Formats: sequence, structure tokens, C-alpha cells
Amino acid sequence: MSVEKRKTGFFIGLRPFGKKLVAVKTNARTKARAKEIDVAVRTACRAGDYRGLDPECREVCVRMFQNQGWEIPPDLRDKEPVQDELTLWRATGIFLNYPSVRGCKSKDRYIYSLKHLVRKIGKEKRLKDLWAPDLRLYQAERLAEGASPTTVNWETSTLSRLFGVMIEMRLLDTNPVRIVEQLSRKSSEREAYVARSDVRAIADSCPEWFSSIIWTAFFTGMRRGEILGLKRQGVKLAKRIITLTPEETKEGHWKRVPVHQELVPILEDAMRLTVLGCDDVFFVQDRRGLRPIPEETARNPWPRACKKLGLEKPWPRFHDLRHTWKTNARRSRMDPEIREAILGHSTKERSVSERYGRISDQELVAAIDSMTFDHGETEILVAKRKSPSGNRTPTRGHEKMLTGC
Repeated sequence: MSVEKRKTGFFIGLRPFGKKLVAVKTNARTKARAKEIDVAVRTACRAGDYRGLDPECREVCVRMFQNQGWEIPPDLRDKEPVQDELTLWRATGIFLNYPSVRGCKSKDRYIYSLKHLVRKIGKEKRLKDLWAPDLRLYQAERLAEGASPTTVNWETSTLSRLFGVMIEMRLLDTNPVRIVEQLSRKSSEREAYVARSDVRAIADSCPEWFSSIIWTAFFTGMRRGEILGLKRQGVKLAKRIITLTPEETKEGHWKRVPVHQELVPILEDAMRLTVLGCDDVFFVQDRRGLRPIPEETARNPWPRACKKLGLEKPWPRFHDLRHTWKTNARRSRMDPEIREAILGHSTKERSVSERYGRISDQELVAAIDSMTFDHGETEILVAKRKSPSGNRTPTRGHEKMLTGC
């Protein structure tokens, strides 16, 4: 057993220090997160260094030692701070285990944001000493690192929710994030269309395992997270329909995605590869063998390919494939209601006909069969924000890729 789902949650199976197999419960919300915890704990046990574990992995590791009656290593022992000193690190552990946060859909995003907050602000920073100037400095430094305003807003919003939990628990009285303005997202507005020839160039420059993920996004418009979490039971190639459950979509609704004829052989090849005990469709295949895809690993091949091709910035992004799909669908004159149903957008209030008029699988397949996927050259339109030095760059930039394809 490596990762196993039971009634009470996800359990990981470890054999630390060459001893007997030990099953440990995690608080992971998804199987993918449980696998990440499994890898992190195994690595820490092998190295005998537990300092780099995030709060959730640390808790699993401590639980394993306690359950087995083993002596807890010094790196895992709680160093009790002075009672009135609530550090960012201590607050992070409390926050991630708070009932309303532990099982929420955004927990993985919170963890990602908190990693940056802890890295920039520091583990030992006392929350009561954190105030508006520190937060504005954080925003400026993250922008200078290349993070988008939307990303920085997500991170400060995560910190705001952390403060909210501390206030609910009567550990703090105020939330300084509320007096700091959110960054304007207009400075990161982006419109993009990626030509099929350029998608092919990027896909050919990526590892084969990631190339199939690129083409799945190109032909379906699915988000990267939806593709990485795709399960075999949801892919019906005979009917050419992919079904996503509410737990697998950002909107929290059922979604059906038709499979274009060109995508069928790509999915067939992907599904020939299997890992015992794992129902995923896509896997990493490298010198370490065949294994589930960690989220961080899936972020690397695309920018590496853009750099390898020598593309001028702004580079296309993986998420631009979703915008490209919508553009191709519109230019192919796909019915707007079917188009939005496939994308799964939930930003507008649905009409009575949209709520009660079910679209059949046959309609979805017919719509994707009538769609074409090559409607012009790559265009990336971005709004340039103020540079870190304070000098304004042009308000609007229009770039085209020069891949020579």
C-alpha cells in the first residue's frame, strides 16, 4: 500500500528505516495531495532531516512516530513559543488544520500561497508585529520576482483568511491585511491565442508524457488541474465523452467534455500505461520510472520548452490553451450554450433553458466534430505594469511568437 482511501480519509503506507509497513492517516483532501505527503515523508525519513516538511507533512510524520511508540526526532518536536508570541509558522499549522479549512477545495492553493508568505516574511515573524508596511513591501517584492498581481492578491487573501481564523480563535484582535489595497488586476490583463503550429513546436520540445497533456488541453479546453486529476473511469472513449465529477472541477458542477477524433489515439496511448493502485490517466515517465504527476513537476516542462525554443517574452502559458480552445470554438461557430457547457464556466447566472435544457452526449460529440483548430497566428496581448524601478513601460504590448513553424 502506498496511498489508500478509507472511510475516514486517505492513508499512506510507509516502511521507514527498513522496518515493518506502517499505515498513517493524512488530512489530505485529494489522492494527489496524499501522494505528495507520502513522497515528502519518505524523503525526510531517508535523509533523517525533517526541517523542510510543511505543517501537513510534519503532522503526518509526528503521528507515525507517536503511533509506533518511537522517539520523536528533535526536528519534529514542538518548540513551544512564549504563550503570547504567535509566529507565522505556528499560525500556518493552526490555520491548515482549522475545521473550515482542512477539507475545503482551496486548501492546496492556500498551501502554495503560504509557502511564499513564509519564505518572504519568515517563520519566526510574530503576527502581532506584521502590519501594513510589511504587507506592501511583500506585494512589491513578489511583483519584482515576476509574480502577477492576481497571484499576489491570492497570497495576501490567504494571509487575510489566516488572520480571520486567528481572530475566531481569540488569538489575535485585528487583521492588518484588510487595510492594504488589493493590486489592480488590470495591470496583468492578458489576451492570448496560440497557433496550432506553435502548440506543436512546444509539445515536441516537451517530454513525451507532458506532450499528451498539452494536446488534451488543446483539443478539450480543460484546465491543467482537471487533466492531471483525470481518472480512467471518467474517460469513455467508445462514446468519446469525458465526465468530470463536481469534486474534479473548479466550479463544483458535473461536466462532460467531448473527445475530438484526433485526441482519441493520444488518450488510448496514455491509458495503456498503468500504475498499480492508481486510477490516473496521465503519469510521469522518466529515469525514475512511471509514477503519478506531482503538481510542481507539471509546471516545469512548458516554460522550459519556451526557453529551449528561444521564444521572445511574453511567452504563451499553458492556460492560454483554454483561451485558444474558446477562440477556436467561437470561430468554428459552435453553439454558445454548448461551448460554455464544455468549458464549464460558471461566472454568469444561467437562464431557465440552460438549467433545464440538457445537452446530450451526441450533441457534444457533433459539436466537437464540426470544430476546427487552426484559426490564425499566435497573438499575445498583455498590459504592461509599472516596472519595479518606477519607470512606466508601454501600457499595452502586442507580441507574436517567432518559432519559424
